Amino acid sequence: MVKYIIVRTVWIFIVLITILSLNYTLLKLAPEYPPTTEEARGIYYARQVADGYMTERVIDDPTEVQSIRDGEVEFCSNCWAKLEVDSSDNYQFRIYEPVPIVVQYFRWVENVVFDWNWGYSTRVAVNVPVFDVLKERIPVTLQLNLIALFFYIPIGFVLGIIAALRKNTWVDNLISFGVMVFISIPNFVVMTLLLMLLGYQLEWLPTQFPANDIEDFWLQFKGLILPVLGLSFAAIAGLTRVTRAELTEVLTSEFLLLARTKGLTRKQAVIRHAMRNSMVPLVPGIIFSFVGLLSGSVIIERIYSVPGTGRIFLRAMLAGSYDYNVILATTAFYTIITLFAVLLVDLSYGIVDPRIRMGARK
Repeated sequence: MVKYIIVRTVWIFIVLITILSLNYTLLKLAPEYPPTTEEARGIYYARQVADGYMTERVIDDPTEVQSIRDGEVEFCSNCWAKLEVDSSDNYQFRIYEPVPIVVQYFRWVENVVFDWNWGYSTRVAVNVPVFDVLKERIPVTLQLNLIALFFYIPIGFVLGIIAALRKNTWVDNLISFGVMVFISIPNFVVMTLLLMLLGYQLEWLPTQFPANDIEDFWLQFKGLILPVLGLSFAAIAGLTRVTRAELTEVLTSEFLLLARTKGLTRKQAVIRHAMRNSMVPLVPGIIFSFVGLLSGSVIIERIYSVPGTGRIFLRAMLAGSYDYNVILATTAFYTIITLFAVLLVDLSYGIVDPRIRMGARK
């Protein structure tokens, strides 16, 4: 088991490096959108040089400078030039040119590994380190999704168990109808309807996420209700459906019939045998559903103005004003969680059912 965990962890890092490398290359091949103001652009390009992504040179020959200003000479095709006045009151051009992408990539890996430098934001929070931008928002996203996870798990389990034990009754039909409805409606539609009803019409809940500096606990609590509900309805429906299907199959199995013939009551047979066997496919699904919650929270954070990673990810993806460093760092965050969720899913099989030994050989 230990060897299996080590091997899987190594593969996680290999896959992570591959995904980030592809993303980095594609983003570097895309058009660049530096800051819009002259001062911010100067700081941005100076940092690009300091990080090793660009080279800097100065053209101070008066004849060449004048030729460039008159448009007679094209000094570069993929660079940024800044016209300056030197100490002698003469004009000069400061030229910033990108180094080859391969060189940029290895410089980027070096900066991340040794300095934890993911670059600086160019649009979301201009000239602020990307990691500083994310570290304030990651806890908000994780808090929101973990609360939703622990909220929907017991409800989905209970509804699924009731539907399985009351199969083909009006209770089962009612639960199945609700499952069909909520599993078909996207999270952001449910969130929008809840916001319009409970926020704007009834005014029971805040219409946007409260600011972090507000010390009113009750207001902070009410601010979590809408996004948690928006994330949970589809998850509850999915877990209810799977729980009902798995438990129904186990209840009609031969080993459960044998347990009943040995004198166990229906309640004892369900708790001791049926529930335990149905957990084998359910627990891994619950763990992996956390990834689904994270992806769903991207839109909900935008709708409800939640200051999480999903909101700034969408902000960084706005057409014409891409913030590539924020996109890359946010992609790394979601990728890491997804890959480790896959590892937990594999390990959970052996925990739920000890007969399963991950990585064992005959």
